Amino acid sequence: MYDEVDSTNRLLADLAHKSAPDGTVVVAESQTAGRGRIGRQWVSPPGLNLYVSILLTRPQVTAVLTWIPLLAAVAVVRAIRDLTKRAARLKWPNDVLMVRNGNGRKLAGILVEAIGGSPAGTRLVVVGIGVNVNMPLETFPQDLRSTATSLLIETGRSVERTRLLASLLGAVEVLYDQLCDQGPDGIAAAYRESCDTIGRRVRIELMGSAHIEGTAEGIASDGALRLRADDGKMLEIRAGDVVHLG
Repeated sequence: MYDEVDSTNRLLADLAHKSAPDGTVVVAESQTAGRGRIGRQWVSPPGLNLYVSILLTRPQVTAVLTWIPLLAAVAVVRAIRDLTKRAARLKWPNDVLMVRNGNGRKLAGILVEAIGGSPAGTRLVVVGIGVNVNMPLETFPQDLRSTATSLLIETGRSVERTRLLASLLGAVEVLYDQLCDQGPDGIAAAYRESCDTIGRRVRIELMGSAHIEGTAEGIASDGALRLRADDGKMLEIRAGDVVHLG
């Protein structure tokens, strides 16, 4: 446990290069340069939320690697349900939402980074998870107050972060063992149950100003989003920002 770091993912990557073992965990009270997907900043005030990174060193094949971001999302959903009895939902690939009055508000984000250069030559993956736990609405930046939320806001009570962390790490361990030992089928089924993107009309925002619109029809064998584009073509999307349109 660290009081303050720039980024738990960055710190854990450094430890991985020094032969940190599989399952090493870094937790911080705050981050000064927390990061989300697509280079976004993750707001990380001290003492309120959960900022954790987990090192995974077993995945040696692409079939395992590509499912880790979705596995982490399922683990967050399970941990939140176990602790609060609330059903969080997922926006592909791994945004964790709480749906209120028909609108999904972001509760947690996940940044998975593959790193190289380990002494043993193995493929290393750092899974960074940020969960808004006890953050009151007024603590969020003004521009996020309509799109983000916390467990405090959703449940009306504070949540013990150590219990949430324990539940989350337990869920990651169970799902990680399942993925490595049995393949992705079980993870895929659990993901689909919690995914709000499937079946919806969406816009996929790509690099630059490009975008594609269509209907999300399912998840491919490697975790990609299967999109029926407006021109009728079936596409498999592996990178992009999803906007739910309806």
